[in-house]
Amino acid sequence: MEFKPKATVCAVMLVLLLLSSYDSGGVGVAEARICTGKSQHHSFPCISDKSCTKTCLSEHGAKWTAGYCKFRRCTCQREC
Repeated sequence: MEFKPKATVCAVMLVLLLLSSYDSGGVGVAEARICTGKSQHHSFPCISDKSCTKTCLSEHGAKWTAGYCKFRRCTCQREC
């Protein structure tokens, strides 16, 4: 009979944990879609995200807001 109080406490804690992580559909957070594209001016293999961001921000007409180095290629990104 020693396990019954411990099992009850565990069950209650599990239910509280599940209820605390449940989203009731109240005010939600809207996330913007992110569009990505290859940098037009950065043709050589990249080394750092910093250099890609600098290149993407300097490209005219594309309105890129950030850049990162992925598989040694500069990838630019912006909100769609």
